Amino acid sequence: MSTLLSDLESSPATGDGDFVQNILNEMNGGPPTAPPPAMSGGVINAPNPNTIAPMVMDSAPVTSHMIGNSHPTPADFANMMNTHNGPSAAQQGGGGAPYETPKQYVAPSPQKRSWLARSMDEFRVAFFVSIIVFTFSLPIINILFAHYIPYMVKSTGDLTWVGLGVKSLIAGLTFWILQRVIVPLLSFS
Repeated sequence: MSTLLSDLESSPATGDGDFVQNILNEMNGGPPTAPPPAMSGGVINAPNPNTIAPMVMDSAPVTSHMIGNSHPTPADFANMMNTHNGPSAAQQGGGGAPYETPKQYVAPSPQKRSWLARSMDEFRVAFFVSIIVFTFSLPIINILFAHYIPYMVKSTGDLTWVGLGVKSLIAGLTFWILQRVIVPLLSFS
């Protein structure tokens, strides 16, 4: 039994609630045995979702416990039950597979690098330090200090001890950023 669109257009119904009720009644198993339920504020009170209605089981094969494209075999379950890290049933007095020792993680040994690779790393560090020292020794850096942080510059134009300390901290931070951030980013390309 199904409701056709032409039947809905030609049937004399008073509101959309009757159409919906007709469709719900057909879905629940046939014509209504009682008058349509009362509408309260635009919400249909029936069918009650808490009632038990006969359900039709899905006839398709169960696929939720599939491994790849096949169902697990009893051997799969036995293998899963016997691969644990605790004492086995055989050691506890029952039957079962013997106790398997857990595999220990062995960290890979660091590869020995050649003297050329090590010396290139040392040269790179020295090169970065020399560039930073050169850059922070330029007069423009002292002018920037005098412009933005004037209390760190003496009246003669030289930096105070605090100014030299701040300048060296900024140089150290620049070196750290170059070595730990910039160089690893450039080495991936």
